[in-house]
Amino acid sequence: PLLPSPGAVAGQGALPLAAPHSPSPRPVPAAALSPFAATRRIGHPYQNRTPPKRKKPRTSFSRVQICELEKRFHRQKYLASAERATLAKALKMTDAQVKTWFQNRRTKWRRQTAEEREAERQQANRLMLHLQQEAFQKSLSQPLPQDPLCMHNSSLYALQNLQPWAEDNKVTSVSGVASVV
Repeated sequence: PLLPSPGAVAGQGALPLAAPHSPSPRPVPAAALSPFAATRRIGHPYQNRTPPKRKKPRTSFSRVQICELEKRFHRQKYLASAERATLAKALKMTDAQVKTWFQNRRTKWRRQTAEEREAERQQANRLMLHLQQEAFQKSLSQPLPQDPLCMHNSSLYALQNLQPWAEDNKVTSVSGVASVV
């Protein structure tokens, strides 16, 4: 019997062996079996990539730098390249550091203003609900104006004065007709 080559065990481009009962022991190329066999790699696909670059450490700014950047941001959300270069030189920072700081600060500002708008919207909704409840309670305490049509029809009169949400209403039955007392 033929022994497999070391490459055949690992699956790296080796030729498979012919079956022992076949009349012609001709080897078949691995590429003929599968179009992917020749390019297949061993191991996890991410292992063959180049190692990732080292992450740059976080830059720490002094309190004076941050204070000046915040003051400038309060006045002006965007800087022109010349303004950015001047500010960077004055604060002993690089142009890229000032640019990145302003980008990050604008993102924070947008998030904060969105949160504030949402809080204001919720507060306005709570106030609206409160005012609606007050108006509803006030409408309950005021008597309804009498409809002339209902005054002459006892069933319509009873329906007009029926307020199931009022606590002091008691339903009594007088001669089979329900009335509110």
